[in-house]
Amino acid sequence: MPFTHLVPSGRILILLSLFMTSSVYAQNEVPAKRAHHELIYDPVNKVVLMMNGSTPLNDGNSFQFFNDVWKYDGKKWSKIGNAGDERSGIKLAFDTKRQLLFSYGGFLSNSSCSAELLEWFDGYWSLVTDEPGMKAAEPGFVYDSDRDRLIAFGGSPGQGVVNNITWEWDGTFWTKFDGSGPEGRQGHIMIYDSKRKKTVLYGGTNGMGKAFDDGIWEFDGKQWLNIQNPDINPGQRLSSGYTYDSKRGTLIVFGGISNKKMVGDTWSWDGKTWKKLADNGPAPRAMGYMAYDVNRDRVVLFGGRLGWPNDVNDTWEWDGVKWVEKQSKSK
Repeated sequence: MPFTHLVPSGRILILLSLFMTSSVYAQNEVPAKRAHHELIYDPVNKVVLMMNGSTPLNDGNSFQFFNDVWKYDGKKWSKIGNAGDERSGIKLAFDTKRQLLFSYGGFLSNSSCSAELLEWFDGYWSLVTDEPGMKAAEPGFVYDSDRDRLIAFGGSPGQGVVNNITWEWDGTFWTKFDGSGPEGRQGHIMIYDSKRKKTVLYGGTNGMGKAFDDGIWEFDGKQWLNIQNPDINPGQRLSSGYTYDSKRGTLIVFGGISNKKMVGDTWSWDGKTWKKLADNGPAPRAMGYMAYDVNRDRVVLFGGRLGWPNDVNDTWEWDGVKWVEKQSKSK
């Protein structure tokens, strides 16, 4: 198998407190408006988690970065606390075998990109690895439950530069895939399809103005396979909201930037066919990031960017037929 071993594990505990007692926070709060954040479903506690991100201030002349952590139970958002440093453009993956949450990469408030793989355990982030060659903001990052691997691809280590390396983490080593694969990119869609046992990638940008419309890419651990788009497809997609609906075995995509315009349509991909599910719902936006709530069978969307420098903090749910707005509060 064309992998080269590179980086061993060396876990170091970082004393970055996550205050788990949410009672000290107002229970009816809504997270501040933002983009470049991340959502994930926590199957242990059966809630959607949202953390990090950033938003422009003063007409885009400055930025606020976040390190807050929130949970959403289908009724309300509750702030859990603050964890780690302030950063945006991270990606999260949940290791279902070990019941562990991992964070990878991100853009720090000091204008540098991170290569850190962090493990969340017992109220703390602990540093697992920090390999300089893996610096990335807005990468793809998933957990392959069939092969028991974390997989990372792409992302940007700096302005106008993108990664084109596929990495795998087996719990001890990062390995570098030496075969051919997609062109380097950031802001792309990447999920693990547990039904078909493949990592699925779509869209993104090279950071220099090129938006990809090169079809679906699938990775099974041995090779990347490019599947050309059928006649009906979403076209270019950059910074879309996306998640994997494990009940139906489909990738769900909402909005993003297509042909340099914000769009607000909803699509699904089942491994063979793209299907447009809706044209209405949340306002067109980029980075309207999502997670699939397995327990409630709902896709949850929070926030995103309607246009520069206008971020929002609304909450929507997709029930498989329509979008319903749940909470909206600007601050």
